[in-house]
Amino acid sequence: MIAFRWRRPASVAALAVALIAPVALSAACSGPRSGASATSEVSGCAAVLPLAREVVHDQGTLTLVRRISKDQADALSRALGASPPTPRSHPHSPPRHRVSNSGWPKACLVVYRGNYPRGTIAQASPPAVAGHYTLVVLRLRHPSVDRVLVADRMPANLNL
Repeated sequence: MIAFRWRRPASVAALAVALIAPVALSAACSGPRSGASATSEVSGCAAVLPLAREVVHDQGTLTLVRRISKDQADALSRALGASPPTPRSHPHSPPRHRVSNSGWPKACLVVYRGNYPRGTIAQASPPAVAGHYTLVVLRLRHPSVDRVLVADRMPANLNL
């Protein structure tokens, strides 16, 4: 008959590591963070990336993803020769009701680089423009397209 002998120091050390490691790892993961995350711009916009990919018909290379304010989106539209869309209003609101920047939902700018001939991007503004960049402004809360811009060059003031 063969007798098995336990080596106490090895088995005690293995048991200690097995019990302590999960506690140490969870403490390390839940500790305070220093500074802003490098992915905070992208992760905040992750929910709308599939919608942006649909707009460009899965063509091109994702170039830029970042949060954008209404003023920045309007300035970008003007820089590309398009007029900003008129504010959406409720059917029962007064005719000249303006939406303030504080009422504008959180939005993201997603830029794709590729070859976009005239008429390829259905919602583009202005519609008859061809270019190498499609800039899509998407609303975050209820993911929807706010505006689509097509340009031959990236605007110089894109670091809004």
